[in-house]
Amino acid sequence: MRVPFFDMNPARLQKLWQQMLGVGSVIFLVLLIVVPIAWFIWFALFTKTFTVQAVTVVDARDYTAQAVQTLLEPMKGKNIFWLNTGLLEQNLTINVPQIRVVHIDRKLPSTLKVIVQEKQPVMLLVSQKKYYFVDEGGIAYEEAQLDTLPGVVLPTVKNSDPTVAVTLGSPVVDQSFITFIATVQKELPHIVPAQVVEIEIPSLAAREVHIQLSNNWIIKFDVTRTAEEQLGVLQKLLTGTIAAKDQPNIEYIDLRIPQRVYYKIKGATK
Repeated sequence: MRVPFFDMNPARLQKLWQQMLGVGSVIFLVLLIVVPIAWFIWFALFTKTFTVQAVTVVDARDYTAQAVQTLLEPMKGKNIFWLNTGLLEQNLTINVPQIRVVHIDRKLPSTLKVIVQEKQPVMLLVSQKKYYFVDEGGIAYEEAQLDTLPGVVLPTVKNSDPTVAVTLGSPVVDQSFITFIATVQKELPHIVPAQVVEIEIPSLAAREVHIQLSNNWIIKFDVTRTAEEQLGVLQKLLTGTIAAKDQPNIEYIDLRIPQRVYYKIKGATK
């Protein structure tokens, strides 16, 4: 037979009351934790409070900053927490070739801060009467204007092939070519008392480079072999093979053929 609630003995009533208090405390604690979290999630992700309203770009030239602003313009109005900043950084690096490193910070409630480190050119490429900045990886990343030329003097390489167009963001020469030119420019003045006037390649895919000096010599190198090896051959040629009296009349020295050296003096080829 069921015992009415009011007929329960005091001990059972006390035990039931304690159980109800325990359950109530748990529910109260759950609500105390869950409700604020749920409210914050709703407030942060499903209201306009944390939507992107502004994009700021730091440590970049105006030209680069404008390109970044343009690419990130579609992000405005989107929730700042939903954005995949890693993917955005990758997209900026691909589509703004002059960017070397980029990092995007969320500045709550509604600003994206883009920190940019731009590339530094190591070479100027002249192709189809245009100048291009080239980075250490051999990538032409920006067309060089007079107002964007750096204060330091860069090696300038002329591409003689008028049919080849340069695509920004794409490799134009191998990274080894950059190293080759840097080595030749550094070491050549110790061998020949003259300055480099012009560096020319027959095409962007050429295996050779022609260097014209201020004494009117032209020296032809094979860029698939080390610069040090060919400079060593040049030094031996000038100190032991070509007489000092003939050296002012040198027209060219060709180092492109392994185990062979060709040079021309006053129309005579050796």
